[in-house]
Amino acid sequence: MFGAAALPCLALQDQVSEGGELRVNATRGASATSSLSRRLDALLTALPHRRTLESACVIDLVSGDVVHDRHGDRSLVPASVMKVFVMAASLVQLGPEFAFDTVLALDGSDLVVIGGGDPGFGDERLCNARGESPTAGLQRWADLLLHREMLDVQGDLVIDESIFDDQWVHPSWEESDLDNWYAAPVGGLNINDNCVDITLIPSDNAGLTVSVQPPNNLAVIVNKCRAGDGKALLHHPHDSFEYRLSGRCNKRWSFGSVSFPDPGLLFADSLRTVLSRNGIHIGGNIVRRRVRQAPGLPNAAGSLPPRLTVLASHSTRLTDCLRRVGKNSQNFFAECVLKRMGYEWSRRRGSAPMIGSWTNGAGAVTEMLLSMGIDHAGFRMADGSGLSRDNQCTAKQLASVLAMMSRHRSAPVLLDSLSVAGVDGSLRKRLKDVPGRVVAKTGTMRGVRTLAGYVLGGGEPRYAFAILFNNYPGPSTPYRKIQDSFCRVLIDAGGRARQDR
Repeated sequence: MFGAAALPCLALQDQVSEGGELRVNATRGASATSSLSRRLDALLTALPHRRTLESACVIDLVSGDVVHDRHGDRSLVPASVMKVFVMAASLVQLGPEFAFDTVLALDGSDLVVIGGGDPGFGDERLCNARGESPTAGLQRWADLLLHREMLDVQGDLVIDESIFDDQWVHPSWEESDLDNWYAAPVGGLNINDNCVDITLIPSDNAGLTVSVQPPNNLAVIVNKCRAGDGKALLHHPHDSFEYRLSGRCNKRWSFGSVSFPDPGLLFADSLRTVLSRNGIHIGGNIVRRRVRQAPGLPNAAGSLPPRLTVLASHSTRLTDCLRRVGKNSQNFFAECVLKRMGYEWSRRRGSAPMIGSWTNGAGAVTEMLLSMGIDHAGFRMADGSGLSRDNQCTAKQLASVLAMMSRHRSAPVLLDSLSVAGVDGSLRKRLKDVPGRVVAKTGTMRGVRTLAGYVLGGGEPRYAFAILFNNYPGPSTPYRKIQDSFCRVLIDAGGRARQDR
């Protein structure tokens, strides 16, 4: 938790669109006799399990009034709707024009890669959208070195990950999650979502060959899998470079993405492997070293020293990252965005440590809440993805951030980054009877089902809402259905409001 006295407020005057700043009237609340509030309350008064905790809030974006509030100030575990705070704060703190850069440079005889915390380097979905392979960025660098006739690099391959701290895995993440793609480590230098993709391929001699992406010499594949009918299995301790394959397989089989424990080393070895395949030799070793200007240098902290010869830069736009965060609920992207916000926040304040971390990222998000005048009592940010059960927030905080962002200059970017019900993302199979009327972020984990976003009217956001359920036993399906019914009531109310005007 961050105290208000410790944080300078970030003025939003220049951030709000010409429509003017929305003033959320959270003190009036919802009228007990309101037909809308009664209809919503009816959905929440007889929940399937007595022990379930709920928090719900709806804000009318025309009047700014809170038109429904049921335990709206109750602090609960948000799961992946925690990403709403990250998405909003990144647009306020970094701006929609922001891009992550990964730099390739020469430092004397050394080839240097300076990480910017980019989560998109080698991301399969972003690369597919561009019609290229996940290793295309590395290949472009190889082509550049070939063009410059740099076939023999005498020095080391130096990697600088100092933009972020070296806590790659959050201490509150559950150990059973850590070998999965959705709990991949978070570094200042990243590739392929910091995962390896392992595929079994039947060969002509009735054996099985193994393909690993990105190409590297670090992942140790122990292949005990045999050709034949059955099921192929993969075992990977999260802190190990070893991947054990077993079982049987009679067709091409992909195990999908599995986390790799050392992000920077995976990037460096993948680069060295691609360079080697192109006939480019690196004489030295992979070395970790800070290249960026150190904190304490006036007006230069974090910048690149003038002695470097910059060869190339790979960029990923924040807007592309936010679509991965919002529509695909990609945890790794959310954590990189949060840590990069933390880096910029600490650098702007001139405070130590000048580094991207979960703590500094939470400071940047809390500053946004303060600048919006949102009561942050009960708000606790452990991570950016919502994977940690140490996160806490209220439905009113979520709805208030969404309401304020509806008048922000980046409102179209936020809307475009959320899932569209019945159309795409994590909402593509929900509310198909009213497609396109709800844009929101979902959240699900054991005992937690959450939803926060906008109900549209006339193509524009009409209501900002959040509905959180915690502490229920068994499957979450009944609570998903309640959330969908909640949205349908708001869709109906929005239609009636237009008719009344």
